[in-house]
Amino acid sequence: MAFDLLSAKLRLSITGTALDVEIQSALDASLSIAEAYCKRQFVYGAEEAHYYHVEAGFLFVPRYPIEQVVSVTRESGQSDIKYKVNSSAGFLDLHGRYSDEELSVVYAGGYKVLPADLVVALFDIFDGIWTASQGSAGPTVGAIESVSLTGVGTVRMTTGGAKSAAVSSGAIPALASAILSNYKRYIA
Repeated sequence: MAFDLLSAKLRLSITGTALDVEIQSALDASLSIAEAYCKRQFVYGAEEAHYYHVEAGFLFVPRYPIEQVVSVTRESGQSDIKYKVNSSAGFLDLHGRYSDEELSVVYAGGYKVLPADLVVALFDIFDGIWTASQGSAGPTVGAIESVSLTGVGTVRMTTGGAKSAAVSSGAIPALASAILSNYKRYIA
């Protein structure tokens, strides 16, 4: 399954185009949340990344795995920088240590087809966003809404009854978090 408008509409059993903009917004938000959490971008694209006051010897690109590096240049236009590419980790390892004011990397990277487990995580986030955007109708039929306890007060909860639209306490549900931990950038 792809993480796109058609797949989301099938998932929601929605036909027609009346909600397309709203669904696409929830898809975009889900992807943005996952990318911010993982400190990287997933979708394939070609771009130019800029680095300032370079002294570390590593250039971490935001979009990976890296498919190709077209050029690495200094602000003066020189491109005599030697490096090795670590495609799966998303960085260039500079040979030696450079001390440049500015470097630019033109490259292409990201997933042309999102891995299946990543799609599961993105739709897990999407489900929470979609549910929240549609509002809640309150507790289900047959559910316990509150219990009064002597000396404690009233405790509110929703249990029992039919299916309840439970929303995670955060934007990233536990399942998505567990999956995204494999994609998270921990350095840089």
